[in-house]
Amino acid sequence: MQNRSAQTILILNLRYILLIRADIITMSGGEIFQLEQDEELRIEVDCPKDKTVSVELKSGMAEIFGTELVQNTPYEFPSGAKFSVFTYHGCQVMVRGRSEISPYTSKETPMITYANVHAGLEELRQAAENAGPAAAANQTSGGPAGGDGASADVSGKGPVVLVVGPTDVGKSTLCRLLLNYAVRMGRRPLYVDLDVGQV
Repeated sequence: MQNRSAQTILILNLRYILLIRADIITMSGGEIFQLEQDEELRIEVDCPKDKTVSVELKSGMAEIFGTELVQNTPYEFPSGAKFSVFTYHGCQVMVRGRSEISPYTSKETPMITYANVHAGLEELRQAAENAGPAAAANQTSGGPAGGDGASADVSGKGPVVLVVGPTDVGKSTLCRLLLNYAVRMGRRPLYVDLDVGQV
């Protein structure tokens, strides 16, 4: 009897190893996705209106829209939600709930570009802080400096950003992500949504 038990354990271990190599582990409670460094899990919740899909970080570090996920805490998303779980270092994420569209991973992600935009904005914030009120007294021009879409005026107010583009390309998502990164840095950004078409 001991011999048979050892064989069963060996088979289970081999199955576990094979499933990890596939980067998806199917469990009774949901699917666990193994994300590598700088990879994202894209999820489109397409389920009945009364159902949700939950995402839970099992190990590592990850974020949704620039907000860090807390390990072993489920996050619920209603039907119609579209989002990505991104990791800079690698992680395991469990997805529970049925959706017509299966979650999938992608290495092609704009997150590195978004992080660079955030870093540029943070530099402008620091320059505005360093300029402080003394620079405002010396200010002679009335307009913002530069023409790159973001500027820090010398009055110490920090950068002003205008995000424009066609419908459904991710403008609001980009703004949400940049706002969350700024808050994580201890900043208090102001966001004004002037899109009359948004509900």
